[in-house]
Amino acid sequence: MGLRGADMARIAAKDLKALYEEAKRIRAPYESNWRMAAAYCSPRQLSGWNIAGPLTSPESAMAKRMAYDNTGVRSLPKFAAVLNRIATPENQIWSRVKTDDYLMKSHSVRAFFDELNRKMWKMRYDPKAGFSQAVNESYLSIGLYAMGPLSLTWQKPSPLRRKGGYKYRGQPVKDIFLLWSDEGDVTHVFRRQWYNARQAASKFGKDKLPDDINIELSKPVPDESRFFEIVWALYEQTDYDPDRIDHRRHPVCGNYLYVGGGHSYVGDEEGFTSHPLLTPRIGTESGDSYGFSVAGMALPALGGLSAQKKTVLRAGHRAVDPTLLAGDDGVMSGRIDIRPGHIIYNAVDSQGRPLIRTLESGNPVIAEKLMQDEREDIQDSFLVTLFKMFDESPQMTATEVVERLADRAAMVAPIMSRLQGELLGPLIEREIALLAEHGLFPEMPPELIEAEGEYEIMYTSAMARSANGEAVKGFLQWHDILEKRAQAEQNPDILDWADMDAAAPEIAEAMAVPTRWVSDPEKVQKRRADRQQQTEQQQMLQQAPAIASVVNGALKRDGTSNAKGVPN
Repeated sequence: MGLRGADMARIAAKDLKALYEEAKRIRAPYESNWRMAAAYCSPRQLSGWNIAGPLTSPESAMAKRMAYDNTGVRSLPKFAAVLNRIATPENQIWSRVKTDDYLMKSHSVRAFFDELNRKMWKMRYDPKAGFSQAVNESYLSIGLYAMGPLSLTWQKPSPLRRKGGYKYRGQPVKDIFLLWSDEGDVTHVFRRQWYNARQAASKFGKDKLPDDINIELSKPVPDESRFFEIVWALYEQTDYDPDRIDHRRHPVCGNYLYVGGGHSYVGDEEGFTSHPLLTPRIGTESGDSYGFSVAGMALPALGGLSAQKKTVLRAGHRAVDPTLLAGDDGVMSGRIDIRPGHIIYNAVDSQGRPLIRTLESGNPVIAEKLMQDEREDIQDSFLVTLFKMFDESPQMTATEVVERLADRAAMVAPIMSRLQGELLGPLIEREIALLAEHGLFPEMPPELIEAEGEYEIMYTSAMARSANGEAVKGFLQWHDILEKRAQAEQNPDILDWADMDAAAPEIAEAMAVPTRWVSDPEKVQKRRADRQQQTEQQQMLQQAPAIASVVNGALKRDGTSNAKGVPN
């Protein structure tokens, strides 16, 4: 690994701007489909694509409705709810950090990770951290654009949050641009931001702003509605030096670049031990960098349904307010009064046959069937029908629930693996890095220090356990078979094949049972020894009368005293 010299300056601003422009060019072909997806599923977001800057007023957030059916609008939040249920359910501990199985046999190591997991969970769901809102925005964005940017930074202490802590924020895809390595890994993330002069001075300091912003700032009253484009550029610093004491010892480098009236840096260069801005994706293909979303896959159905709904609406209007057909015989003079309670004279001939008829329209039943088919296609794309079976069969046994969860886990396994690999895993690693940076780690046991704090992430939501719990399920079924055979044959020896001492702690770990609820091996051995001692004492007490009787009988035959020492 090459080392960066002390006199080596950061990358030239013009070169970084050139990379930013290249990232914008690469993303441009995807934007037309993203706009269509937003039009059908999130009309408010469509307005953002049409504005070169921030949304500054309610009027600017209004968008002309392009869709005539709300199925996409209603399905997108349900898709986000499904992802939340299978990946990050708030009512479950959905992740744990642990180390290798050998070290996890140590109770002190397990206790350390229990405390670490408890602290991370508490800080993650702190109301001021904003995790639930940010991850929901990420899931909505994934449904629309196949990518859900989310940032995790450390909130500095303030009067309202004295200890600081995690700060999660969903980021708009509209302002995110990426570059990749030849292996498909994200190497550069550009986050476009908009600041007015007052905001820029507060963020970066007056002495670190370009001339354009300082000129605006020098006015008696700076214009609050004039915004400047500043890009937050994050990229891997492959030649970093871990032995330095400045930002170059960090693998991720960050710079703020002003691109409005040229190119110049704003503020100082930053360094991060982990990436502060995550860009999880789903549905990528070979050679497809940004991927495809469920809304993108459903665009044909969304467009077809909207067109059909528009036609049905026109037909409905004609049915309620029909077009009239009448011959011009000069009698009615082309005047037909259709107001309620009015009489139309000369509208029938002498035989009572009507001279005015309505124009026949199409069959609405056929149209409704076609639209229902399109709605089902859209809902399937957004996973809305994924859990219908639970509603259709509410009286399921526990075994049936486990089996159906396993079926569902197989259906969503590709999405789960992408979420874990590109969102949840990096997010947890970032949380751990922030705790370490701010000295909030629990005290590490010696054996874990020797292992250099090695850890791995385990996902423990109900869906993740059902996907990874085949071993537990198989063991329990096998043990049930052994128990039945032992009862049928009245022979418990067959149960010796099942090593419950080895299986019990691993099953507890797989089922996310807290370590404080599981005894350590020393306590188990002590309890067994105590129980054995109590059993032996109980047996001695039960046998004492019989022993005394035998002793007394022997003494009587010898003519000596009884068991109490009283002479006969």
